[in-house]
Amino acid sequence: MTHNSGLLILSNVLHKQKLATVFKFASDLVRQKLFVTLPHSNVNVGYWKTAVSLCYTAASEACPLLDVRFLLPFSTIIANPLHFDVVLSQFSDLELAHTLAVQLDPSYKSEIRLTSVDNQVGSDDSQCYSVDTHRASTVRGTFSHVCLGGTFDRLHNGHKILLSIGGLLATDQLLVGITTAAMLRRKQLAPLILSWDRRSEEVECFLRDIGLDKSRFCVVELNDAFGPPAVRSEFQCIVTSDEVVKTCKQLNKIRQAKGFQSLAIEKIDFVNDARPIDHQVPSDLCESKLSSSTVRFHLLGTLLRPANPQGWSRRGARSPYVIGLAGPSGAGKSALARRLAGLSSAVHVIDCDRLGHEAYVPGTECHQRLLDHFGRDSVASADPPYPIDRARLGRLVFSDPARLKELNAIVWPEIECRVHERLVELESTAVHEELSESVSIRRPVVVLDAAVLLQAKWDEMCDEVWVAILPRDDAERRICERMHLEPTVARERLERQATAIAEATGGLDWWSAGQLDKNVGPVGRAHVVLSTQWEPECTQKQVERAFDSLCNRIPL
Repeated sequence: MTHNSGLLILSNVLHKQKLATVFKFASDLVRQKLFVTLPHSNVNVGYWKTAVSLCYTAASEACPLLDVRFLLPFSTIIANPLHFDVVLSQFSDLELAHTLAVQLDPSYKSEIRLTSVDNQVGSDDSQCYSVDTHRASTVRGTFSHVCLGGTFDRLHNGHKILLSIGGLLATDQLLVGITTAAMLRRKQLAPLILSWDRRSEEVECFLRDIGLDKSRFCVVELNDAFGPPAVRSEFQCIVTSDEVVKTCKQLNKIRQAKGFQSLAIEKIDFVNDARPIDHQVPSDLCESKLSSSTVRFHLLGTLLRPANPQGWSRRGARSPYVIGLAGPSGAGKSALARRLAGLSSAVHVIDCDRLGHEAYVPGTECHQRLLDHFGRDSVASADPPYPIDRARLGRLVFSDPARLKELNAIVWPEIECRVHERLVELESTAVHEELSESVSIRRPVVVLDAAVLLQAKWDEMCDEVWVAILPRDDAERRICERMHLEPTVARERLERQATAIAEATGGLDWWSAGQLDKNVGPVGRAHVVLSTQWEPECTQKQVERAFDSLCNRIPL
């Protein structure tokens, strides 16, 4: 029988190698969250710092998917009652273990289960860390005010060590600065970063869970590289990783210039990612340490939210399953659509840009409306049948947002009408083939390649929205290369697209961080996100992952 949550009580002798075995044992019984504690708290900070590092490192090796939370030695932890379904103990005194369990969760009434792993000192005592080892050792003391900062996107064990050491060292208050979305636009896969509210909530929940009372910590927005310690004198220590030590030294120079005390820099070691090397991960994301960027990469091609219950496929058993594919210029939408079509004959691509061109060919109602509205001399060629001069039309509308809206009001409904006609045609073909051949014909899948999918509200007819993302600099470079444009022209085009998509989706554009859990911005509306940022093989793997998942969740 497995449980959602559990408490693991370790002995005070922490054996580096055996800890991993203990965590593996616990992970076979606990699925989601495992609290970890020690029976004694009257030992110095040096021991607890070692214990924190050892436990999270062992957990990363033995059970990387389990949410492990190592409880710190504070009496105030009782003010934050926990809940767990099972208690596992290495500590042989079951009465003491039960007392400790009830202190942490007053509602716990079940028995205590002993682990099967003995953690006593063996022949290789260099791998053991005990209370006695640290009672007489000299360690850095604690500080009244401690600070630290980071992105804290999807808490992993490296984050947990950083926060835990900060909590151990701070006797009065720990300040945690969490970077705002404005600082994260150049992060890898920034649109998939969780919102500031969600990240701060997860940090606060973690700190409460490990024993810090709300009065002992403060979480603030980090809008620059240095944060409050650059302007407030009370801080004495900053907890950081090796890659940020240089910034901490710059911060100390700022403090010294203001007459503030320099911060003690408490550097923690990275937690290695012990999972097997995933050769699908691009080289610039392959790191030996735990990384939120890698977690975000693995979200590409996966279903992020339930499909639209009002999508086109709900009309009938052979109605096409419609995927709206959107993204900024240069993001590779059309290439992604071609890759999807190459995976199955059931996939059909509707190019909305091409439909737009067809919509106003001479002789169509849309063509006449454009001539009447904008004036034949302004947007059409001089000779009959007066085809629309796209270059002239573009210069007219892209320099005037009001005129662009007028154009869209004429053309978008016509494109949507043509999309509907194509969907009905595909459904009719599927039904006819099934009746005539007496075989089960797969449901058609339609990829609606539409740059303005969300602005035109065509997503309302889609079963799912798939969004292609790409760093803005890469998109600009691709536009310049493909269309032979100057960088300033490409930037202006992307800026117009950013403004348009932000207006349509709640204020966030293609490159804004913090969209995924807010249901705003294009990624906030997406069911699946893809990126053509890396090698073609990487893109293909994403597309195959997305399509395989699609086939498993829809009746083809």
